[in-house]
Amino acid sequence: MRAFQTYERRRRSAGAAFVAPALAVLALILAYPILDSIWLALQRVTLKAGQVERTWVGAENFHRLFNDETALRAIFNTAYFSIAEVVLVVGIGLGVALLLNNAMGRSGFFRVVLVIPWAIAPVANAVLWKWILNANYGVLNGVLTSLGLIEHNQVWLGTPTMALNVLLLVDVWKSIPFVALLMLAGLQQVPKVLYRAAYMDGAGSFQTFVHITLPSIKTAIAIAVVLQTIWSLRVFDLIFVLTRGGPADATVLLNFLAYRVTFNFLDLGYGAAIANLVFAATFILAIIYIWLLKPRRRVAAS
Repeated sequence: MRAFQTYERRRRSAGAAFVAPALAVLALILAYPILDSIWLALQRVTLKAGQVERTWVGAENFHRLFNDETALRAIFNTAYFSIAEVVLVVGIGLGVALLLNNAMGRSGFFRVVLVIPWAIAPVANAVLWKWILNANYGVLNGVLTSLGLIEHNQVWLGTPTMALNVLLLVDVWKSIPFVALLMLAGLQQVPKVLYRAAYMDGAGSFQTFVHITLPSIKTAIAIAVVLQTIWSLRVFDLIFVLTRGGPADATVLLNFLAYRVTFNFLDLGYGAAIANLVFAATFILAIIYIWLLKPRRRVAAS
């Protein structure tokens, strides 16, 4: 036993030595910008005559963040957007995965069609939807008018509530394929013998889904929830191309607000504080994601 522990210690030391150069490079590439951004968030940074002036203000930028009406609205918009997107994407993605796992949906054609929205580049996807949603010549208005569902063209991005929800639906459309494929991979790992046993015991489709399918893919569902939450916090391209945060800041999320404050208003310290708030939320979710992927040790029966 002692010899095994010595060997294991040496193996870990050798592994750490091999990984050390890569970790050093990552520290230079990632750690330095992160620490510099945190340091920047603790200062008031102004640009005057081509010179950068920094003044230490401590937590003033963060205090300002939670007392700024626009920032509070952005926090509310981000929370609503993230929660609604996660619920819709995971729910619809699970439904699509169940259909693809069915005998009728196992054709490769359906899986190829499913991947198309996810395969489109983010900016290209935003430009595509900009044409679809155009109030004058957009495809969506044309189709709905021809079907008699609307009498006149709608300005889909013209009102605060509709603009935010339209952005939400567009992002849901793009996000569903990956989550559906993730769920499908989980469904295909469920042992068939469990379904046969449930059928022999007289369980119906709903009971089988609740007591066998859902518990068997709970890890895949948890990973999908965490990943989709992270991605919803990073939404930027759709807002930049479609609305630029309007109308009346209705579609301003924290990620876009950090960009606008930093590059439009040149308030670098405050922009860094907003960006660090997004980073902190993403970092916590990343830790949860790693924990979910960590192999669980089975306790041997005594």
